[in-house]
Amino acid sequence: MRRTPAVILTTVVATGMALPLAAPAHAATTLKFARFYADQPGADTPYTTTRLNREYIQVKNVTKKTISLSGYRIHDRKNYHVYYFPKTFRLGAGKTVTVHTGRGTNTAANLYWGLKSMAWNNNGDTAYLMKGATKITTCTYTPTRTQLKNKTGYRNC
Repeated sequence: MRRTPAVILTTVVATGMALPLAAPAHAATTLKFARFYADQPGADTPYTTTRLNREYIQVKNVTKKTISLSGYRIHDRKNYHVYYFPKTFRLGAGKTVTVHTGRGTNTAANLYWGLKSMAWNNNGDTAYLMKGATKITTCTYTPTRTQLKNKTGYRNC
């Protein structure tokens, strides 16, 4: 016998069984990290705006609708460095925004964290995209031997 979801829901509620909560649909389907450039080419110090801005992470909207990133944030593995998206920032359908570690003027394609030192660990780190307590996506950079030797490294997530 086929049961409709309403009948199953009624049966579950009537029997007192708890329903598991599914992850929000946006968690797996709306935003993802694209490129994670955790170890910018060359020496990290002395810290300059150019060097800081070569360290970045990209967020891509994989939907066909514009998404408001108000309330979203990015943080590193230990939650030491946290970037909050501007309340008015909207990411267009299919578009990617690059969040640079250093300073600059925000645009639709480039946002700036405003840090005075590097955010990501050259020997490996994980980026988290969060909305409130919900983890939207993550990306882990683990350098290869060649990347460590060349003092540069990124990962396409």
